[in-house]
Parts: sequence; C-alpha cells; structure tokens
Amino acid sequence: MPFGKYAVDYEQRVDYDRLRRERLMRARARMEKDAVGAILSFDADNIRYLTSYYVTTPMRCSESQAVFCPRNGEPYLVVAGIPQETERRMPWMKGRIIPLIGMPRLVAVDSLDPIIRKYVEKIGGLMAEHGLTNEPLGIDGSTLQLLFAEAFGRKGIKVIHGKPTLDYARAVKTEDEISLIRISCSNAEKAFAAIFDAIRPGVRECDLVATGIKALYEEGVDHTEDLVCMSGKNTNPYGLTFTDRMIRPHDLIYIDVDGSSYQGYKTCIYRTFCCGKASTEQKEIYQECYDMLYNGVKVIKEGATDHDILKAWPDSPQYWGYDSWNDVAPLAVGPPQEFHNR
Repeated sequence: MPFGKYAVDYEQRVDYDRLRRERLMRARARMEKDAVGAILSFDADNIRYLTSYYVTTPMRCSESQAVFCPRNGEPYLVVAGIPQETERRMPWMKGRIIPLIGMPRLVAVDSLDPIIRKYVEKIGGLMAEHGLTNEPLGIDGSTLQLLFAEAFGRKGIKVIHGKPTLDYARAVKTEDEISLIRISCSNAEKAFAAIFDAIRPGVRECDLVATGIKALYEEGVDHTEDLVCMSGKNTNPYGLTFTDRMIRPHDLIYIDVDGSSYQGYKTCIYRTFCCGKASTEQKEIYQECYDMLYNGVKVIKEGATDHDILKAWPDSPQYWGYDSWNDVAPLAVGPPQEFHNR
C-alpha cells in the first residue's frame, strides 16, 4: 500500500470512477458468458459492487433494497430512503433510482403477494425496455427466490440462481479493489496492535473485542462483525465467539478480526498472542501450526487447486483427535478430503 487512504490532490490513490466502471464491466462480461439476461440482487455486498450503494446493517434483513442490472445497460437501484437524496449523493446513479417497492421478506407469504407482484411489474418492465424478456433473470440474495420464480414465470420470464454469476465476476479483483483490500488489512493490523497492548491478567475477552472494534472505527470502517476472541481453555474446542472470561497469566489468546469492512472490502485475519511469556509446549504447538499454514501457502500459485493445498496438511481427522472430518471442520478450516471424494 504505497499511499494513504484518504482522497488528496497530490497523489493518484483509489480511482472510484474507475472502480465502479471496471466492476460493472466484469459483471456484464460474466452475465454474457453465463447467458444471463439480467440480475436482480438483494445481497448487500452485490448491491454495493454494482452501484457503490451502502446498505446499512438494520436494512439488510428486510430485503427492501435491491439492484437490477441488465446485461446490456446500466444498473438500477431500489432504495428505502428518499430517491432524490440518493441521487444527490450518488450522481452516477441519476435517473436510475427506484423508490421503495416494499419489504418482501417481512410480509410476503406466496407469489401472489402484492409486493412480489410490484417487483415483477417493475423489473419485468425494465427487462422489456432492454429487450431481455426472453432471457433468464438471475435472482440473488433473496430468501424468496422460489416465490419470485413463480411470479416471474407467470409473466413468461425464466428465473435462475444468480449468485454464481456475481461470485465469478467478483473473483478477480481490479487494481482499485486490491488497494481497498490492502487498506482494510491495515485497519485490522491497527486493531491487533491495540489488542496486543491491552493484553494483561484481569482483562476480559469482551474487553479485548471492544478495544479492537474501537480501533477499527477510528480508521473509518463502515461495518464490522463482533471480533472472535477466545482465551485459555476457550480456545479448544473452537468457539467462534467471545465471553466475559478473564485473561490469566500465560493464557494463549486467539483473535479473529472478522467482517471488518472498509468501503465494502472485508477482513478475516487471525492472530494468536500469549499473556506473558509462552511456555516451551506453547511454542512447539505454535511452530507446528505455523509450519502447517505456510506449507499450504507455498503451494498456492496460478493453476493450483484446494486439492493441492490439502496434500500439504494432515490427511487424517485422527490427527486432530476426532473420528470424522465433520467434527474437525471448526478446527481445520479447509475443504476436507472426504468431501471431495463423495
């Protein structure tokens, strides 16, 4: 990351116009490859990817905001706020802001629900405007995909699962995306540094989580999940959470800065610390884990697969003290070989 994170006039930093343009180009190219006429997405991250609109945390569960992206045109944004204000803040979306249609997830019980029908009428009309009525519509990020499929089907529009198309489009990052990812990682580094400085006997796991989250928001993150913080015996079995447990001398403390989002680009970075001086046994276990991790990293290169990485790791669940890979999954995060052999 050669430059700072904020906009200045003396260096070329993140180019947001280019970021939006190139992300849309990638999405359209993948839609062309997958023979998808258009995408209707309720997923907060995909809405942001296609329009740069930030769906706030309280609004995500209602599925009240969406993006419609035709393969041969510009994206349209369904907003829960005031359309004029959205256009003022996002001039690149001017003329393509759709007022709130409703909150389908909260009220719709079948495909005849008025809100579902309003979506079909609006989106079906946009597909007709773009000459896409006879092409598949990909639905993404909705719990009501079956209802939408029935409702659009009655209008002669075929609905398909749209998530894979956008997943593939987003898989390869642009220059500006990589810059934002690096900034997001640097934010996590600050959180880890603050947590490290706060570790001492008597501090609770929840205190360390609060310290890390404070550091993240100081750096301008727009969202973060609760950090994972497990200490002492809470580290095994793996808990994916934190408690009010008090840190004791010589405890190992596992921290995951997970879901920290900077302009839509998130982290999931893990670190392990020790409260005081680590014992010889702790150092040996740490080295074993370190070697395992980097043996996998060494395999990663163009053309490699997760099968190649698996070959660098222990090939038996008994290594972890369990009888099946299903039991091991929370401990060794990776695609178990058993799954590939099915």
